Amino acid sequence: MIESKLSISDSMKSGFQLWKKHLKKILVVGLIVYFPTQICIEIISVFFENVFPIEENPNNLRLLNNIYALLGILNFIINRMEKEDEEEQSIRDIILHGLKKWPTFVGVGFVAGFKIIGYTLLLIIPGIYKSVRLSFIDCEVATNDYKIIDPCDVSEQLVENNWWRVFGFLILMFLLELLFELLFVIPFILNSESHIMSVLLGVIVKLFETYFIVVRANYYFRLKKLKSCVVSNELTNKFNEMPQETEMPIA
Repeated sequence: MIESKLSISDSMKSGFQLWKKHLKKILVVGLIVYFPTQICIEIISVFFENVFPIEENPNNLRLLNNIYALLGILNFIINRMEKEDEEEQSIRDIILHGLKKWPTFVGVGFVAGFKIIGYTLLLIIPGIYKSVRLSFIDCEVATNDYKIIDPCDVSEQLVENNWWRVFGFLILMFLLELLFELLFVIPFILNSESHIMSVLLGVIVKLFETYFIVVRANYYFRLKKLKSCVVSNELTNKFNEMPQETEMPIA
């Protein structure tokens, strides 16, 4: 049972337990995405080196190919926290869910991107403010089938009263991910000509990336529960403030 307490350390601890418990599925999903991407990069670098300079573009290719793994893992972890008693999704189901949500996330991502750019054109600070409010659109798309409601609006409502907490969480996650990547970039630079070392370091980095995805899912779930508790308390207070009907005395 996850408490409705918004704590980065608790999210990291709970996230680690979830990550460790479901590591086999999470790792397989991540690597199923990783290896085809690496193969595509190698093929492009061999056959289209002059047309498509791979040194400048591999991150774009990895990003596009990693989206469905991100969405699948987010949905899997959040469902595990919401529906602990239900049967777990299979690896096939996780991947298929990510593929199903991939086009929706790309569309919502473009909308969110335009909103952030619009606010950034005003000043940099409004752009940062807006990007933090839109930081959970991936979780919303992964776990909900919105037909009318805009996931961007839902993410903003979720973050609005906890902006500084979410901002701190995002900054910390960014710095930790950067630190882990730097730790593995140095050995790669020293052994840049070794393809085996490149693949091995890529697998390790992918493993750590999945941990941060799980922590993000855990934090989103806590934020959502906290929001539900606040709304419930507000409704209860409004009800208590309503004038109560007085019973007429029986003659």
